[in-house]
Amino acid sequence: MKKFSRALALALICALLLPACAQDGGEQTTDTTAAVADTTAAVETTADPNDRSHVKDNVPEDLKFDGETIRMVLRGAPGGTGFINLYDVEGTDNVGDYVTDGVWERNRNIEERLGVTMDVQGFGGSLGEVQTQIKSFVMAGSDEFDYIHTTGNTNITQGVNLYLRDLANLPYVDYNAEWWWDSVNKDVTLDGKTYNYIFGDMLIYNYIQTGVVYYNKTLYENAFGDPDEMYKVVMDGEWTIDKLMELTAAAYSDANGDGVPNAGDIFGSMKTQNQGEETPHFLQGFDLNLYTRDDEGKLVIEFDQERCITAIEKLGQYNMNTTGLFHSDQSIDDGSGAYFVQKYSVFFPARLARVLSADFRNMEDPYGILPYPKLDVEQKEYKSLIHNSSTNLSVPKTVGDDRFAIVGAWLECLSAESWRSVMPQFLEMALKMKYSQDSMSGQVIDMVVASVSKNTLDEYGTYSASIFTTALVNNAKAGTNNFASAYRKLGPAAQKTWDKAVDKLLEG
Repeated sequence: MKKFSRALALALICALLLPACAQDGGEQTTDTTAAVADTTAAVETTADPNDRSHVKDNVPEDLKFDGETIRMVLRGAPGGTGFINLYDVEGTDNVGDYVTDGVWERNRNIEERLGVTMDVQGFGGSLGEVQTQIKSFVMAGSDEFDYIHTTGNTNITQGVNLYLRDLANLPYVDYNAEWWWDSVNKDVTLDGKTYNYIFGDMLIYNYIQTGVVYYNKTLYENAFGDPDEMYKVVMDGEWTIDKLMELTAAAYSDANGDGVPNAGDIFGSMKTQNQGEETPHFLQGFDLNLYTRDDEGKLVIEFDQERCITAIEKLGQYNMNTTGLFHSDQSIDDGSGAYFVQKYSVFFPARLARVLSADFRNMEDPYGILPYPKLDVEQKEYKSLIHNSSTNLSVPKTVGDDRFAIVGAWLECLSAESWRSVMPQFLEMALKMKYSQDSMSGQVIDMVVASVSKNTLDEYGTYSASIFTTALVNNAKAGTNNFASAYRKLGPAAQKTWDKAVDKLLEG
């Protein structure tokens, strides 16, 4: 998991104040400037008690590159209102939003410090089309871009195909520093050593790509009493899939009086059309132990089969046989989230990004935020998944060593400056505004962020015979139980495919 300090973990909370965005890669659904300006106008700026300004990065203070241009390519539209562009890349120039204005100022400070200028180009189209564009310019030997800033589900195969440089020894970068997510960087490697993709605090978008479970406090109070008792359930380690099923069934009410569970009733929880949004988060929350790595970083696919079978049975029961679970015929982005906002469901498994939507911002009832549940009370910790649509950084193979050094200095400075200046703004806004009436949500967010990780087999489904999806996700979604046969069939093939990918990577 990422090495988060408590202050940094709490910093995530203010991401819940940011404007609306979609969850599939960063497109927004509402105007950003107005949404944030309304919430920031009343904030008074005070000294940050956790001042980080004195913490040095790994780049010499006098390093200059004499007017060079840092050329990056972004999945999306540069200069637009896409969430990734605003909060990871370009920011906004003095519109009154502490976060996006902070990103803009961060960029200008680092440009001045290094004597460089940032130039942003965009790749448009579907995931496959963007992959093709990346491949095309690398295969053509083009050196028009210095680094790629895109979503993991866009370019996760490019490293194995030898289109990307190894960033393990990227000049000036110290992965042990607070602003680099070194454990996540290690998660997203094939061989445990080669860093084709890196994650750091300049990637603000990723803080809201973590799975959580929302709950409507008013509906909970109507059904069970004190809504804040859910926080005690979590802190006592008793928030499990069994507990979710118990509360889901008990909270159901035939509100429309027709004697049939249907739209208009009050449900305990809900699932989306194909459960693709929430199922990987549930399974990650169950801490399933799907592989090991040896001292050399070699990955061995070795499922804890007994635990996996239990997980499938429990999640399948939740999905298919739990009274009070609303089966939405829509995806989250297409409207199932609105069902929660309209007060028809107590619980709603989703991502932190949901709170940025216009409907959540306008929600009348108060809501709380919980981690995804554990498999059982014996499980020691809650586990949280960073969704595979999170952003990462990579460098094309065509970038030479001289440019490589410039990229290293630039990315080290950006991530360090984000940690020093942008994250404290998150902390200040969060403590003063969003969670002043619900401090326990802040503690839960702290817990969620401290436990985030990547699911390596989910990220690299192409190179593991899709064993995670076929053996686990599909069974859990359908409530079927052919895990044992699927695992026996796919296990050897998954390992063979993985080892071949590693060999190809190392040969390159």
